[in-house]
Amino acid sequence: MADAMKEPGEDKADAIIRMARARMDEAYSAEQPHRERAEDDLRNVIGDQWPDEERNEREADGRPCLTINILAQNVRQVTGQIRSLNPAIKVTAADSAANKDTAEVIEGMIRHIENKSDASSVYEAATESAAASSIGYWRIRADYAEGDTFDQELKIERVFNPFSVFLDPFAKDPTRKDARYGFVVAEVPKEEFKEQYPDAQVSAITSDHKLPNFEQWMTSDSVTVAEYFWIEEKEHEIALLPSGQVIRGPFPKGVELKRKRMVKDPQVMWAKITGSDVLEGPMEFPCRYIPIVAVTGEEWHLGEETYRSSVIRFAKDPQRMFNYAASTDAEVTAAQPKAPFMVSTKQIANLEDIWAEMGTKNRPYLVYNSDPDAGGMPSRMQPPVASQALQLQMQMAAENIKRTTGIYDASLGARSNETSGRAILARKEESQNATSIYADNMVKAITHTGCILVDMIPRIYDTQRMVRILGEDGQEKMETINQMVITAEGPATYNDMTVGRYDVNVSVGPSYSAKREETQQGLQSLLQAVPGAAQLIGDLYVSTMEWEHADRAAERLRKMLPPGVAEESDEEMTPEQMQAKQMQMQQAQIEAQMQQEAQAIAKAKAEAEAAEAQGKARKANAEADTIEFDLAVKRGAVKAAVEEAVAGTAHAMTMRQAGAQPF
Repeated sequence: MADAMKEPGEDKADAIIRMARARMDEAYSAEQPHRERAEDDLRNVIGDQWPDEERNEREADGRPCLTINILAQNVRQVTGQIRSLNPAIKVTAADSAANKDTAEVIEGMIRHIENKSDASSVYEAATESAAASSIGYWRIRADYAEGDTFDQELKIERVFNPFSVFLDPFAKDPTRKDARYGFVVAEVPKEEFKEQYPDAQVSAITSDHKLPNFEQWMTSDSVTVAEYFWIEEKEHEIALLPSGQVIRGPFPKGVELKRKRMVKDPQVMWAKITGSDVLEGPMEFPCRYIPIVAVTGEEWHLGEETYRSSVIRFAKDPQRMFNYAASTDAEVTAAQPKAPFMVSTKQIANLEDIWAEMGTKNRPYLVYNSDPDAGGMPSRMQPPVASQALQLQMQMAAENIKRTTGIYDASLGARSNETSGRAILARKEESQNATSIYADNMVKAITHTGCILVDMIPRIYDTQRMVRILGEDGQEKMETINQMVITAEGPATYNDMTVGRYDVNVSVGPSYSAKREETQQGLQSLLQAVPGAAQLIGDLYVSTMEWEHADRAAERLRKMLPPGVAEESDEEMTPEQMQAKQMQMQQAQIEAQMQQEAQAIAKAKAEAEAAEAQGKARKANAEADTIEFDLAVKRGAVKAAVEEAVAGTAHAMTMRQAGAQPF
């Protein structure tokens, strides 16, 4: 069902504006209490920790108003712990139509998008905002690439002002991935607005639609321009084939369909609007999710109400107590050298101006009038002494800050009362557990970001093109996607982005450089333990080093490896080499298919020839038996003759030796 249902006599633009204003009022009313508390949290983090009335009174009296900002350090500690996680988006194949190689390409594309968008800074800024004010945002854009091209690129963009985002208040997921609509608003000065949109009717904002909260859309100096995202569900029919394959309608004629049903696909729509005009759009946004990702702090749900909190929400009161105690202590300390004098009226008569400056000026001498009734010269009062209760109050306030935030001295690297290493580690783990919700919500937000990118990539990168991908080691290379190739089975698409489902998860752990260093140390230990291994893994060891020409040295060592050990790596090939290898693989597949067919034909021919030759073989065997029998008879006769001849030769030799003459 479409989002903005038209009323009688209402065009599409009016329907969009009417629905947008109703939804903005809904989101604004639900979000306003959270925003008031979040703004107060942010003011405290940046150091505005004194109530205005009390600050003005103390400054007017010349009393100190100190701000010892402990809350900011607690926020930095949370973001620092999260920064060390090094989250990385992983993509895996989720059905039979997907494949591992394409999943790796998509993962490399996402890493390139993150690198080009400086996503690590975007993630950290939103997480810091969640820790400081309970919520932070980033968004995903699809913009045209530079130059004369229609190719689009994806970008992860920081939302600098978290109070410029209004999302569906009924969305309950921490990332707000279940939101039905969302707004990103900006306040544009009226004069600038008129220059950009001369056809827009500013005066109509407060008169066209009878809805509350008109100040959301216009003030005396500015006009609110909002990017409005909403989801429309589009119906289509699907069918199940006897083979188990599912196809979408319209269905080809003559195809047997086992079962059919209607399904609804979410489609995000986008428009740029004011309170009375559609400035741009509406148009389809290439995604099934609202492309705004939320990073939330702690959340509690009580019935239909949602309560959100930052890490410092309940530490503001002890922070104020700490500042008050520190300011009072400083005031007492500053008053000690300015203890008042005890004088009589006669002693300072006509000298009031001089004595009034005793608290601000140092004088080499004091003049006073003699007064016998005063009992002596003027004397100072006992200076004020800092109360022990003040010191105790400061200590208790500092401890209460730790208790409410869950961040203790051990996790901050400060000296604490823990004496053993085990106790320090336990306290650090306790602090990490207390703030783990912020890390978990950041990981969920990045996971949802990966899902958005995986959903958008097939829609944006839908033609054959060369894309840049980034490996885990930070090395870039070019990869061809949606490439048509000819195989033995027929035409096929290499790195097809449009088929298959892919799952997304986020891994956390050491960075690649840290892993590289660990690998280097492990290989070094192995080489020390087994010196002969240098001939086999020397190239791997050198490749982990970061000095200049290390890659060239590793390549030369790789060429010296024994046969069978060295294998050509696809990651080391140029795009031209990769394409050549792919063609070779395709040719090899074709040749293998042809060889299989030739072998089948040869086998069938051999079987036929064998059947034909079987009868001939029997006849030949019989003839061979006959010939062998005849030969045996002949061999018997020859043997007898030879034996006789041998006997005669032996007799002749005997007679010669005896001197007898032969016959």
